[in-house]
Amino acid sequence: MKKHLITGVVILLPIALTITLLAFLIDVLTIPFVGIVHSVLTFLGSNDLYLQKHATILLLISRLIVLVFLIIVIFLLGYLGNKLFFRLLINIFHKIMMKIPFIKKIYKIIRDMTKTFFSEKGKIFESSVIVNFPFSHSYMMGFQSNDVPAEVKAKAPSLQQGGKSVFLPTALHPTSGFLIMMSPEKIHKTELSTEEVLKFLISVGLFIPKEPQKEEPHA
Repeated sequence: MKKHLITGVVILLPIALTITLLAFLIDVLTIPFVGIVHSVLTFLGSNDLYLQKHATILLLISRLIVLVFLIIVIFLLGYLGNKLFFRLLINIFHKIMMKIPFIKKIYKIIRDMTKTFFSEKGKIFESSVIVNFPFSHSYMMGFQSNDVPAEVKAKAPSLQQGGKSVFLPTALHPTSGFLIMMSPEKIHKTELSTEEVLKFLISVGLFIPKEPQKEEPHA
């Protein structure tokens, strides 16, 4: 009985969490526009008794229309983004946003984070690493992200020879963690992928990454 229950949880939990995450993302993207579309549909269908009695269906239709519209807009922006004239317009808009007090700080942070996460390089972190943390005799897995800022190097002599920033996620909740700055000789790079490290952390060590298969020497 217990075995079947655990198996059922293992099967259901990833599906439920995936659906929950997708629903959350859809809500975030559609909520700002759903009210407008809902009002338009209500006005157009004011004489339709079926729509008047089924407000839930009307709301669902509004969400679907907004979602389809957003997908079309995203693809259109992606296509136009490679056109010279459109790039000039984006640059003008960027300059305008950067001159608005308070708004420019929020805009810059979001823009920089978006460019980082959707970089054409395809990798957010340079590599997965192991470092001594929080004690000299203990180890923690993390990701090497980028160089240490010049101002930090100037005030930290041990980082002046090429200090690196390392993100150390916490187990179970890898979205939080510690960002520490270390000298390269204290950082031990691994061949593990980002996905394997995250699986190891989320499973609190229950998931063991497979060892890379060594090629047998040819006779």
